[in-house]
Amino acid sequence: MRVLFATHQFFPDHGAGTEVLTLGLARELRARGHETAVFAAKRSAPFTSLRPGEAEDYTHEEIPVRRVGRPHESLSRPFRLNYDNPDMAARLEDHVREFRPDVVHFMHLQGLSATAISSVKKLGLPAVYTATDFWAVCPVVDLRRHDGALCTGPDPAHCPRCLADRRTGSRAARLVARLPGPLFRAADTASRLPLPARPLPLRLMRELSERPGFIAGRINALDRVLAPTRLTRDLLVANGVDSELVEVSRYGIDTADIGRGPRAPSSRLRLGYIGTLAPHKGCDLLVRAVKRLPQNLKVSLTVHGGGGGFEGYAADLEELAGGDPRVTFAGTFPPEEVGRVLSEMDVLMVPSRWYENTPLVVYSAFASGTPVVATDLGGLSEVVEHDKNGLLFGLESVEGLEAQLRRLAGEPGLVERLRAGIGPVKTLAESAEELEKLYNGLVRRGDEKG
Repeated sequence: MRVLFATHQFFPDHGAGTEVLTLGLARELRARGHETAVFAAKRSAPFTSLRPGEAEDYTHEEIPVRRVGRPHESLSRPFRLNYDNPDMAARLEDHVREFRPDVVHFMHLQGLSATAISSVKKLGLPAVYTATDFWAVCPVVDLRRHDGALCTGPDPAHCPRCLADRRTGSRAARLVARLPGPLFRAADTASRLPLPARPLPLRLMRELSERPGFIAGRINALDRVLAPTRLTRDLLVANGVDSELVEVSRYGIDTADIGRGPRAPSSRLRLGYIGTLAPHKGCDLLVRAVKRLPQNLKVSLTVHGGGGGFEGYAADLEELAGGDPRVTFAGTFPPEEVGRVLSEMDVLMVPSRWYENTPLVVYSAFASGTPVVATDLGGLSEVVEHDKNGLLFGLESVEGLEAQLRRLAGEPGLVERLRAGIGPVKTLAESAEELEKLYNGLVRRGDEKG
């Protein structure tokens, strides 16, 4: 069987969770005798030498990859290209005709746009979508509003300000971010009127308001939607995706480099953080909580990760730590060393401010026998069970996090009890086997219809 994975970005320039998952599945299916390839978008000039619509072919870890330049990034670019990009869809269609896959599996639609689904379905091919994050319902992906609150879907009073808030270097964006919500509701209403010509602000509002329905309509043309958590499934359905299409399927991970053995003895409780040093990841909450602990409590924290576009926040974190000897910033590490890194900590910390949609590092921690302390939010709280395989604390609560750290450091046998409560982790091989069955069923159904 030939399987084409389509995603928003790919190695070697990008290696976050979606890219790791895509590469792992492509390699595992290839090892099982299938032919796999990746089609990806890439930010174009001036960020790279690749021009909009220009393609580059290469191989990454034996997987053939075609990357195509995204449209120029600028405030003048039509917002509609965020979700409706016929040119990128045409480039995908060209590659599908060339590679001739039996199934196309979308891992992320950002950069490709939802129109890419239409380009595949018009060829009569089975197509699957894994919602690795919340792009399908949120223009800024993470469902965190400009005021820091979490949300559950598009709102014309907030979405424009959220978009503006992410463009921190623009004076116009800063102005938009400060405008009141009722003004945007009025603009949204005006954008729907049958005007002979819409000024740019109303045109942008119209494009933004049409985003949810457009994306849901294209997703509903798919053969199956895979959601890694119940939270993701519920959000998709609440925002227009057909509930009969959506199946909850947790990620499988590659456990080859992760061992589950005894920890080297330590006189301290060793806390660890792994991830991008970004505001929504909440590492500052963790540093604040550790600093509140008394010095005689034997605790250490090692922070693994880099700024990844949030260098200012990363610098602020080190300043926040203030030279506290209990806090170490260890930088990044190669993915294949995750097992070693986890073996050097007693507990993994995930203090996120957003719905994580289950970061792969949580599953990696469980595979290594490492309990997890996480924010009590949907997604994370579906897999981290309080007082069984980890501990939970309230959103934004430094005091709540500190209380859990005091428990871990002072309650005899707690870490060992939580470690014993960790169940089996779904492997990449098991995930690939599930996909084989899904793909085969979709192909057979297509053959019967044909």
